[in-house]
Amino acid sequence: ELFGKIVTSDYYFMSSNAVTMDGELVNIDGTGNRVACLCHGPENVILIVGMNKVVKNVEEAISRVRNIAAPPNAVRLSKNTPCSKIGRCADCQSDDCICCQTVITRRSAVQGRIKVILVGEELGY
Repeated sequence: ELFGKIVTSDYYFMSSNAVTMDGELVNIDGTGNRVACLCHGPENVILIVGMNKVVKNVEEAISRVRNIAAPPNAVRLSKNTPCSKIGRCADCQSDDCICCQTVITRRSAVQGRIKVILVGEELGY
């Protein structure tokens, strides 16, 4: 019921795992619930992103997510994954893997729907 309300909301606030210098948004999720609303649903999507998440390109973005963001997230979520134990990606396929959905957003088909606010400090993983 709650997810249904989120999908049809006027505004959806989130962050991104990484943003490339070309403006591509790179997100990796376990179930995809977070990125689903980025792709489709809410009328306005507003991303608040720290400068620590700005990277050169998609390859660097994926590496950043897997090796910097995912390990502490796996620990926070009490996931039994190799990255939660060794602190870097092991490209696992474990049942607890939180890297199941990779979404690269190049642009929005609906002009002005996605807005990115870059904050001049480190925010999140």
